[in-house]
Amino acid sequence: MSEAAATRTVAATRPRLLEDGGLVVLAYCFPPISVGPSFLIDRLLSGFDLTDTLLFAGEPDRFHFRDDRGPATQVEVRRRDVPRWWPQDDTAVTVRHRRVPLRLRAVGNVLVALRVAVEATQALRNTRARGLLVVYPKQHFLLAACVAAALTRKPLLVYFMDVYVEALPRGRRVARIIERYVLRRAAVLFAMSDAHREQLEARLRAIGVQGARVVEIPHMFAPVEVVAIDPAPGRPSIVFTGAIYGAQADAIRRLIDALDHPMLGGLDPRLHLLSPMDAQTVASFGVRTGARVQLRAGSSVEAVATQRVGDILFLPISFDLTPDQARTASPSKLPEYLAARRPILVHAPPDSYVARYARAHGFAEVVDVPEVEAVAAAVRRLATDAARRTELVRAAAETLGRHRMETVAAVFRAAVRDAVGAT
Repeated sequence: MSEAAATRTVAATRPRLLEDGGLVVLAYCFPPISVGPSFLIDRLLSGFDLTDTLLFAGEPDRFHFRDDRGPATQVEVRRRDVPRWWPQDDTAVTVRHRRVPLRLRAVGNVLVALRVAVEATQALRNTRARGLLVVYPKQHFLLAACVAAALTRKPLLVYFMDVYVEALPRGRRVARIIERYVLRRAAVLFAMSDAHREQLEARLRAIGVQGARVVEIPHMFAPVEVVAIDPAPGRPSIVFTGAIYGAQADAIRRLIDALDHPMLGGLDPRLHLLSPMDAQTVASFGVRTGARVQLRAGSSVEAVATQRVGDILFLPISFDLTPDQARTASPSKLPEYLAARRPILVHAPPDSYVARYARAHGFAEVVDVPEVEAVAAAVRRLATDAARRTELVRAAAETLGRHRMETVAAVFRAAVRDAVGAT
């Protein structure tokens, strides 16, 4: 059987996302680019027959982190990105004794956005595409979606996998313009958590948009094959898997400080960081390895396997994030942690989505104060209290039901069909 025939056979066993037509999807982050949003959109789309759907994504070779897998989604993918020779760093030129900054990377991204907008417009006009779905992060793909939606008047669906304007370090004036158009034009907005849904609804009210639909799409758990590996060293062994940057670094540093706290005397706690990021990059965020801290690279399969053999799974949110970021952030690894049947330790601000969600469902030990002693006390409790560990694992298994593939996919499919007017 040819590869194309095999693909059609697999697709035929999946429900169609839309019975009559498909979507044009703009998702810069898509496997094998190794970041949370990449895997989230792949898991979500992979459960559907995507006949008549076309996806635009970034070029993995231009991105720092790549996964060992290709995408699970069966869909035509067009990779569009800046050329290899394009400057990656900004510079400045002197004009009449004044230094004028040149944001070369931003210029390159805008040119890519225009190319994607043109091709997406052609696809929307010339194919059976019923609407345009854009996935944020990556502002230039959001810009491309605005242009294509304006030119075709096809329904615009927007999936925000992060806070947008409030999380940008600069360029907020342009971002506000894009945001206002998106919020006024979108047939549906997808949010990553209930707190994020509330934030988007507040933004809609602030600009006078009435009746817009915002749908929460919980991060999906897709069953994976688990390989057998040796237990992680340590009493207890503490495991964190995923990227390490500003959203987690502050809380990870506090856990590292807690490992040598006198409260953990008699134990031998070890922290295992499994991340696609190298030691130099991780160290730039103040996270350093040592006798009790190991950092290593690993595939997604190894990450899941390591989660299953750790004594404690660590789920951090930094206390130095902006209020909107902390309140809405929903780590993509959460469903994997819930499925691992290991006790979870959440260290996050008290009003963060993660801390509130964990307390509401009782699936994690929560430390919501930025204190080393409190983190050490939580580690000791989980290492020595078997009844508490059993209670947390049971609650995690119950909470996992909200993240099951079939549950989340049904919500997504219904919202998409409603947005494009499908029957």
